[in-house]
Amino acid sequence: MNVLRSLDELLKRRDGALTVHPFALFFGALLCYLLYGLASGFFQGGWSLALATLKIPLIILASIALCLPSLYVFTGLSGSEFTPREFANTVAGFAGIMGLILVAMMPVIWLFSVSTISLSFVVWLHLFVWITALVFGRQFLMRSARPGATIGLWLVLLFLVSLQMTTYVRPVLWRASDEPLFATAKQSFFKHWDDVLDWKP
Repeated sequence: MNVLRSLDELLKRRDGALTVHPFALFFGALLCYLLYGLASGFFQGGWSLALATLKIPLIILASIALCLPSLYVFTGLSGSEFTPREFANTVAGFAGIMGLILVAMMPVIWLFSVSTISLSFVVWLHLFVWITALVFGRQFLMRSARPGATIGLWLVLLFLVSLQMTTYVRPVLWRASDEPLFATAKQSFFKHWDDVLDWKP
């Protein structure tokens, strides 16, 4: 119930000043990511349900974690002063907002996952949803941290990191029977994107 109450407060507060514990928000965000990952796994079905449920939260959380130092430094240089608790609340709120957007879009993702065989279309749809989540996350950060240009720059960095993280933990949505759970060859997200768009069932 604390998790649900935390997510509900996140939806209703307009000033970014959260009173809930950041751990409850992080846990709520994780649950949202897991549900979104599960819906995404229906594209291939079978073992891909577990694969996407594991990897999509991993991609999001690892991307945020890798970009935390830059968020702290960027906002600090722009004049924002955070206590450790305030910074944790800001990051947790950002993660929670994105989780709420993803879980709100989950039925749409499920529908297209079970009804289309076009991997490229599904990937474009996921990209649209992810950008939408980042836009709403930006609104929360603007209320909490306020330095607009710095937040925009950091979100671009987070977006690029998330694309490379998706490439690093590939495959996510589709895995051939002889393909390992995690690819070992180095690859840029440009090449990975090109491979996805050329994929044929």
